[in-house]
Amino acid sequence: MTRKEKEQRIQKQDGKVFENFSVEIRPTYLNPTYTLSDQTANEISPTGLLKVFELNSSGDGPSFTARWDGGNRSGGSERYELDMDIHGVSDQERIRFKHGLGGYSGHHTTKLESNKGHAYQVSLKTPNELIFEGTVCFNLLRKHGFEASIQFRATLETKLIRSEG
Repeated sequence: MTRKEKEQRIQKQDGKVFENFSVEIRPTYLNPTYTLSDQTANEISPTGLLKVFELNSSGDGPSFTARWDGGNRSGGSERYELDMDIHGVSDQERIRFKHGLGGYSGHHTTKLESNKGHAYQVSLKTPNELIFEGTVCFNLLRKHGFEASIQFRATLETKLIRSEG
């Protein structure tokens, strides 16, 4: 699949998540060398990335991005996950973070029960330090498109005219 084909597929309003909003981040611990992004709403990128928040180091530590991972919705296998990605590290460190090896943890978050939309417990660690612990709550906007053929519209207009007469 080409990038253009992927972008066209991503923009199709077929019930997938296009935006998050009302992001509430409640840290119980934030490493003093890190800054929490001030994002309250995000839209899906042309390639399908939907960021929720970011943690950036003021030093030489890695940065982190929280992203919505709805997975593949075909066949009823849609996931409802908030995943954390690490940036500014080697490929080997990124793999260790993703799999929770070598003192890294936090790629997968824990879903919490909530009446405020989606809620997750986040705990990020590197081999050297705790980066962040807390909860994140947010809401999602899904879009459903409607396509009608010209033939259908003509039929619909005819029915409307008859009902008025």
